[in-house]
Amino acid sequence: MAPKLVFSVAALVILAVGIGHVSSLTKPSSIKLIDNAYTGVVVAIHRDVPENPELIDIIKKMFTEGSEYLYTATRKRSYFDEVTILIPKTWSSKPEYIQASNQSFDLADVIVAPPNPRWAPDPYTKQYQGCGKVGVHIHFWDLFLLEPDVELFYGPLGRILVHEWGHYRWGLFDEYPDPVGDSDNYQEFYFSMVTNQWEAVRCSYGYNGLPLKFYPNHFPYYRTCNGNEDVGYEEGCVFVTFEEGTTATSSIMYGRQYYDQITQFCDGNSFDETNFHNSEAPNKHNRLCETKSAWEVMRGTSDFENENNPPTDGDADTRPDFILVQHTDIRVVLVLDVSGSMNDDQKFVKMIGAAANYISSIVIEGSRIGIVSFAKNSKILSKLVTVYSNADRNALLDALPKTAEGATCIGCGLRTAITVLEHDGELNTEGGLILLLSDGEENEAPYIDDVKDEIVDAGVIVDTIAFTQAAEAKMYELAILTGGTPYYYSNEPGDNTLIDAFSATMERGEIDDHDRRVQLLGNSWLLDALQTRSASLYLDDTVGKNTEFTFRWTKSNYNPGIETWVITPDNTQLDSSYEGYTYDSKFKIITYKIVGTAEPGSWTFGVKNPVPNAKEEVFYTVTSYATDPNVEPILVVSELSGSITDFKNGEPVIAYAEVRQGFSPIIYADVWATIDRPGGYSPVLIQLLDNGAGADITKHDGIYSRYFTQFTTEGFYGFKITVVNNGTALKLGDRPVSRAIPNLPPEDGDKPPKIGNDTIVPPWNPPQEPTGDPVPLFTRDVSGGSSNVPEVPPGYVPDTDYIPPGRIINLRVTATSFDSKTVSLSWSAPGDDLDFGGASFYDIRIADTIAELADNFTEATRLAPEDIVTGDLNNPQEFGNTEQFVIRVNVTAETVSYAFAIQSWDDAAWSSDVSNVVLATIREYIPPTGGPPTEPGLSIGAIIGIVVGAVVAIIIVIVIIVACCCTTTKKDKKSKDKKNKKTPKSV
Repeated sequence: MAPKLVFSVAALVILAVGIGHVSSLTKPSSIKLIDNAYTGVVVAIHRDVPENPELIDIIKKMFTEGSEYLYTATRKRSYFDEVTILIPKTWSSKPEYIQASNQSFDLADVIVAPPNPRWAPDPYTKQYQGCGKVGVHIHFWDLFLLEPDVELFYGPLGRILVHEWGHYRWGLFDEYPDPVGDSDNYQEFYFSMVTNQWEAVRCSYGYNGLPLKFYPNHFPYYRTCNGNEDVGYEEGCVFVTFEEGTTATSSIMYGRQYYDQITQFCDGNSFDETNFHNSEAPNKHNRLCETKSAWEVMRGTSDFENENNPPTDGDADTRPDFILVQHTDIRVVLVLDVSGSMNDDQKFVKMIGAAANYISSIVIEGSRIGIVSFAKNSKILSKLVTVYSNADRNALLDALPKTAEGATCIGCGLRTAITVLEHDGELNTEGGLILLLSDGEENEAPYIDDVKDEIVDAGVIVDTIAFTQAAEAKMYELAILTGGTPYYYSNEPGDNTLIDAFSATMERGEIDDHDRRVQLLGNSWLLDALQTRSASLYLDDTVGKNTEFTFRWTKSNYNPGIETWVITPDNTQLDSSYEGYTYDSKFKIITYKIVGTAEPGSWTFGVKNPVPNAKEEVFYTVTSYATDPNVEPILVVSELSGSITDFKNGEPVIAYAEVRQGFSPIIYADVWATIDRPGGYSPVLIQLLDNGAGADITKHDGIYSRYFTQFTTEGFYGFKITVVNNGTALKLGDRPVSRAIPNLPPEDGDKPPKIGNDTIVPPWNPPQEPTGDPVPLFTRDVSGGSSNVPEVPPGYVPDTDYIPPGRIINLRVTATSFDSKTVSLSWSAPGDDLDFGGASFYDIRIADTIAELADNFTEATRLAPEDIVTGDLNNPQEFGNTEQFVIRVNVTAETVSYAFAIQSWDDAAWSSDVSNVVLATIREYIPPTGGPPTEPGLSIGAIIGIVVGAVVAIIIVIVIIVACCCTTTKKDKKSKDKKNKKTPKSV
């Protein structure tokens, strides 16, 4: 490792504390919580959902009921005040539907859409980030909302919404055993160090229930488990709760919100036992949130921290207002920098080439495109043109600017773009998109700050392209402010962000996956004189329509300036004689438009620079569209943890890539991120993982994640995502078990009801490894966006080590042995810097209670090398590899439990946060696993009646015994022989 950098003590403290504190994604959101009222909440209905006015009424009812429930659950601190419902264009237009502004399906907070097979038919929240951090969206299936009996099985829709809102808004996780979302850590029971007996995983403690074992496809369907609270239970036993006898009022995240009395998020304050958080329970929330209660996490978010939004005085009117909006066709105004600096380093030529490629090949038919240029002043080059024909495209191509000179007045260009949108017939500016490109700092008024309020009031979205590191940083802020996306183009070989940013404008608003332009590959090469380069890609059978290989160059005036060829999977070579070949000498573009449907398989293409004495930069893209309207294309969606990164205070960037086909996750793909860094440093290549470790919070959900920490200096960091399937990837099909907890009586579990065509799977089915169908070999390339680092720490030098290892989030007990007195632990190795590299050694601590480790790790007993049977404390593996340790422990009773946690250290003496804490129970006797019941047993109601009756009988006996003992004691007090006096034990 590089030598440790010396900072001031104050700086070190700030940096160490700040690591990993990321609260938002680059995905923009319009939600605000002011004076206890949520506004800007967007619900979007998918275009494939059949038109049904009843669905809108149900959404309104759900939010109205949910608002009142939320107000109670947050102790009068929040409710829904304004909700916008985005109606798809596939539905009929109505007078009450107004023009959508910056709302879109992809950016909505709640989506109503076809189901994700991983969770169907249950609602779920897509979460990229960790505890306390905002999610991506809440997903409801339209048939789930429309099902008349859904509330019978899942409870009131408003309560379901609030459960999901806990995931989405505050980064909470489920507090029940989750065989799907947390399969590696799934367990139903644990030995409590607080009660000194076996307890069900639940929160809070006051849930009534029974340990049962189920036998699918067998009659009788279930039986009571072997074992009890003193010795534990047999394998395969699950805890089934019942409303009768339940005294708990929380937690909403435990999933039993259909019980009338469940109205709270659990809290760490012990003054209310019905709401007290169970910090021992081995669930996903405790694992990722460091055993904090839901309310402790919520109080740490921007909604409620520092006494934000205190309880209202009196009762608020929690009924929300609803706004119905609908999109029209896409409207884009290109705002292009033609100042003098654009002549440097071929920037003007590259901009015009990208714009020409966009107009001629990428713009969707029916879209409206306008063009504005700016230097010292601005100019309308083209009013909005509706693109229907080649003539329309040619008119826009002819309008592109020809020269560049003068100063830089970005505010001028923005104002003029608003004018173009204002003069678009009867449409207002709302919902329009501005694509702003500039290479330098603004130096002429009006400035961005002068016009940003006008831009916001106009309801437009501004995407920005920072062309090199010299670009105006305020463009980033403007994009975020308007719900746009900031891009960074380095102007270096290998960067294809320029065309990616143009292409993204066609995915704004409402677009079906079948209509998306799928980029299979995109990059650029700097070719030496007479040099030839080639590349290959997999073209899969989910695409193949309108496939194009496009090549652009910048300098050569040869005719053409480069030589190109394409080789099909059947080894046919395509060249300039191919019928789909076109050459645009004006904009220096060569395109191969594959005739018909492109053949699936491995395609190869090549480029030669024919100039004998000059280098040439060549840009290439390979794109295609879905072939079959009934088969969704494989897509990649990327996000970053933030558009602006506070690296000065230790904040890293997290790159996320979601790989999916329709709503089905694709797992086991190879996903890589290439990061362009400022200061002349080489790009960094990192692999994104879906392994449930490091930055990745859920294994096998099709979301691949990784920290980036190799910063160089202040400036823009651009991310590119490449995904390849070499034959290992799977598309997840039907989920192995329901994620939510339906309210199904166990005696009816062998005949569960359906929602649509999906059966409500009982929650007691055992966890399974995800299964799915192999997907074809494929290649995908997408822009990962960019993040701006305004400042670095004082005295920072690149490649120095001051970032600690990442927190271990998946420590688990894999085995215990009473005979050998050992505990087996497993976890994913952390990195030296979060999840980069490898740590130097592990500090494993053992304690009698979870609280000892969670509250005071350094005071717990530290394991010595002689305590380790298998494993090496001083030789951690590289990040992501599985560590397996066997530890020798003292066993002094028939049943004994220990808590374990780990802290990782690197060679610069930086330590990670303490891992999740796990409980290991070593017991001499394990109840045997019995067989299925051989005759019908008692119903659950009868069992509960017997249990309740037995409890009452026991209480009566105890009262009699106590009364007799008290009588005996009184008589003994009168006895002079005090040596024979006995005090009865408490019961």
